[in-house]
Amino acid sequence: MSGLPRGLAIIFAAADHARLHAGLTLACSAAALDRPVALFFHGESVAALAPGWHWQGDVPLAAAGIPPIATLLTSANDLGVAFMACQSGLHLCGLSAAALADGIETGGMIAFLAAVQDADIVLA
Repeated sequence: MSGLPRGLAIIFAAADHARLHAGLTLACSAAALDRPVALFFHGESVAALAPGWHWQGDVPLAAAGIPPIATLLTSANDLGVAFMACQSGLHLCGLSAAALADGIETGGMIAFLAAVQDADIVLA
């Protein structure tokens, strides 16, 4: 098999630790294999992008030597993964675009889908 890798778009639908962790692990793995990856944080999942956010679910992972969500977010960014935060989700979580890390775009589902037109889409 040859050719350019097809893009991967992951949509996070909730602030669920296990789903966020699995989706971010998928994103980092795909990006490490030079696959273009874009993430959309919808609704309450935008909370994962809040600076200093800590997840109780990271505690048992850390004990097992598994990276926490914050580390996966940093790794994804370092690997060139694109991030978009839902504008409605920002309002829902009481966050502003200015509070997000540099490089995180804001927009709605239509803007995200337009940007990832031919990508494989995964709902996490």
